[in-house]
Amino acid sequence: MIKTKKPSCPSGYILRDAYKTKSGKVIQSRCILKTGLVSPGKSTMKLNNMINNAKQRSIKALRLSKKLNLPIRSRCDENQTLRSGYTRRSYDRRQGKYVGKHYRHAVVAPGCIKKRGSKNIPTRTEIQKSKRSSIIILDDDDHLLSEYGYFEVENKTKAERMNSLNKLIEHFIPIKGKMATYNYVIKALNARYILNRNSNPKVATIFKSDQKQISKLYKTIKEK
Repeated sequence: MIKTKKPSCPSGYILRDAYKTKSGKVIQSRCILKTGLVSPGKSTMKLNNMINNAKQRSIKALRLSKKLNLPIRSRCDENQTLRSGYTRRSYDRRQGKYVGKHYRHAVVAPGCIKKRGSKNIPTRTEIQKSKRSSIIILDDDDHLLSEYGYFEVENKTKAERMNSLNKLIEHFIPIKGKMATYNYVIKALNARYILNRNSNPKVATIFKSDQKQISKLYKTIKEK
């Protein structure tokens, strides 16, 4: 047990326990901003709500797809999997090749997409399914990454990608706060890395590299 002096935290902050790094350095207990102020509620409850909302959107999209006679795929090829239907919100492009273009609200029917699982595991058994610790769900604000120019990352330089991410961070800091903003961007990039590491390793490597760069930048800011 690491013994350190525990400070008393002001309102809106919680106490982070002391811990020892791999090099043996002891990090003292300190107060950190309570992220629940930005997004209140338990993480498990928020995850369940996100899953239930996603299911409801998929059911609604399926119902509207049938009403509009959109093509619906119920069976997919061997190397494909069925993607749930969803409704896309309308928005305007803020940056990029199609800046200023307006995308209307649309209903996207269920369809077949390429499997993202490991190629070394052709089918997932019940044991493999039970080993999944969590479900990767992207945040509702994730479309802002592309609106700030963070899209088609394989065709952009590192400087261009970091410029887009820095603009996104500047946009969110007044809304979420500094800690919550950096945590959100880091998690969003890591989620994209996980989703692409089997189906598109080249792009996944770019997401991971950018995530490490943002993490390094955030660490520098915290140490000031």
